[in-house]
Amino acid sequence: MAAKNEVAAQNTQGTQVAAKVNDKFITGLIQQVKQKQELGLTFPARYNPANELMGAYLVLKEATDKNGKPVLDVCSTESIATALMRMVNGHLSVLQGQCYLIPYGGKLQCQPSVYGNEANAKDCGMKDINASVIYEGDTFKYHKEDGITVIDVHEQDFMNIDLNKIKGVYAVAIMQDGKKKAEVMNMNQVKTAWQQGYGYKENGNGTHQRFADQMAMKTVKNRLTKDIIRGGGNAELVNAYDNFEEHEYDDRTALDVAYEIEQNANSIPFEAIEERPVPPTIPKAQAKEKEPVKVEGEQGTEEQKAPF
Repeated sequence: MAAKNEVAAQNTQGTQVAAKVNDKFITGLIQQVKQKQELGLTFPARYNPANELMGAYLVLKEATDKNGKPVLDVCSTESIATALMRMVNGHLSVLQGQCYLIPYGGKLQCQPSVYGNEANAKDCGMKDINASVIYEGDTFKYHKEDGITVIDVHEQDFMNIDLNKIKGVYAVAIMQDGKKKAEVMNMNQVKTAWQQGYGYKENGNGTHQRFADQMAMKTVKNRLTKDIIRGGGNAELVNAYDNFEEHEYDDRTALDVAYEIEQNANSIPFEAIEERPVPPTIPKAQAKEKEPVKVEGEQGTEEQKAPF
């Protein structure tokens, strides 16, 4: 009985949150963005914040968490508003795969994808970016000039390509002015970055193992593009990335468990009180009749109880 009441209470709370996140809720966020634009907030020509908010809302209405529950039911209204506003401040589009809206710990978080980072880096002066994997047996050389990484040579034999023999990875960004920026990471650095994230297991058989080359190239691209964004982005964009990085390496499983414990601790189970028979109240007049009375007979005096 207690479990049923607890589930009912949680479902009611989720329904209330979902009811608040509606068209009017999104319109309110759009109005907030417009007010900020009047105060000087700017967006690149490619980005329409109103369209992106509406698009994100459509995605959220169909989205579920890892337990199959609707995101709008399990995440707080405040966290949904915050995540969507951070998405907008970060110039990101859910519909174009530029960010992920991730529910955990009873809250919604926004995290940019490599495609979002590339789009923002292009707004900050990047023309193009390429990455390549360094395998065992490759000839790879680079040097530093005033702290700037310069790739000298990378020669690769086709037969060297082997996911189990990746030695490192690098990315080169070509800027609008023709200059190049590069980032190099060995595989130990790449795996350290993976370990900070969610879902990676050193001896597992997940995406990082089955597509190690693609994941490594995304990792080095992310590092380089974020550096470009911080060097050429406006204050609002840089601040948005500061907020993203606050939750980039969250232990989502631990936060989910903590949230569930908190919810259970705060819930008050309502149990039906078992009815017990109550002894009848006897009037004083009748109580006196029950007192022993003396009856005299041939055999002497005998105590008897008066009949009811």
